[in-house]
Amino acid sequence: EYEKLWREAGAEQQPRVPNVEAAWVELETKLGLPQAQPRARMVEMKKPQPRVAPSHVMAWSGRSGMLAAAAILLLAFSALLYQSWQRSPALQTLVTANAEQRQVELPDGSRVLLNSGSSLHYPKTFDGTAREVKLSGEAFFEVTHEAQRPFLVHTANAQIKVLGTKFGIWARAEETRVVVREGRVALRDEQTQQAGVELTANQMSIRRKQEAPEAARAIDAGYALGWLEGRIVFEQTSLAEVVEELSRVYNVKIELANATLKQNTITGSFKRKPVQAVLASICLTLNLKYRQEGERFILSE
Repeated sequence: EYEKLWREAGAEQQPRVPNVEAAWVELETKLGLPQAQPRARMVEMKKPQPRVAPSHVMAWSGRSGMLAAAAILLLAFSALLYQSWQRSPALQTLVTANAEQRQVELPDGSRVLLNSGSSLHYPKTFDGTAREVKLSGEAFFEVTHEAQRPFLVHTANAQIKVLGTKFGIWARAEETRVVVREGRVALRDEQTQQAGVELTANQMSIRRKQEAPEAARAIDAGYALGWLEGRIVFEQTSLAEVVEELSRVYNVKIELANATLKQNTITGSFKRKPVQAVLASICLTLNLKYRQEGERFILSE
């Protein structure tokens, strides 16, 4: 990036690097120092087809020339960095810990509610032709409509495009799920940005790894987004994922005694009762049991 900034600045701002070797020899001679000791080096930044430096720069020599050149290099470099900082929108990061939810209003007035164990990256101002944010975890979006600037949400393996709507996204590892409450969105490949799958109210789609997004299917958005009302909802969810989700929601450590238990699935909606009550319900459904060891909960057959 420094090289790019240097090239964009133009040759006019690049003072000629003095003959450092000659300057050292002159200084050592004046001070009567041995000329065998190691010397500092100044490396010139090369630029293709450099223009002729101004005559007053060419005239610099000796110690005063080196100091002046160093000062100008420092000032020019600082100015370039400042210009780069001014041109780049500052990124903001919102992070939630386990058992925590946070809400933020974006620069365009859109609102985002971030669920536990999640992060959202967004610019301080939305410049350009699109409003873009990056999500890891789970969030609910209420996007302000702007006909000329689409709203884009980037996840690890997908992109969600929307003009104005209310929808929820679950994005962890290499899986992205989208549930639409109002409006219309498109779930598509992050790289190709092809049409993908269009979703309307009370529809859901999932993209796993690099596979094509699943066809839109009908779903009760209010039920699927139950976490907005303090419920924990699972739909044909593996026990491995259930354990991870409960660990985030309650900020506790839950383990499976046997790896084969991961393949069990469960469908249900649980109110935010104490974690012991939720685990008891799950164990009753799957014919399991749980025990508590210190701060850990362990599920077994």
